[in-house]
Amino acid sequence: MGLGDLFKNMFKGSHGSGQAQKCPNCGENITLNMERCPKCGVHIKSMFRRKCVKCKALNDLDAKKCSECGYNFEAEYERSKKVTYTCPICGYSSEAFLTRCPVCNTKFM
Repeated sequence: MGLGDLFKNMFKGSHGSGQAQKCPNCGENITLNMERCPKCGVHIKSMFRRKCVKCKALNDLDAKKCSECGYNFEAEYERSKKVTYTCPICGYSSEAFLTRCPVCNTKFM
């Protein structure tokens, strides 16, 4: 189990607080709602931070907005759920699946 597994629930809004994870420092089972690792004593919340994509400030894992610039992390997650389709010929982008590109008339199927 790697850091990717630890953070996989972070962008789902459920932060994985009740799920058992491994401490990256010692490998002990932890949850993100613990203050410290019971084995090595590392501060869980201070070890894991969320970096703002706009200003690069480090924020708490469960922060909804950046403490420096106010960037909305939840809006970022909502934007990431949207699927876009791009024409390989002209680059036209759409959120709807189309069988033909409305710009260059390329058939997709």
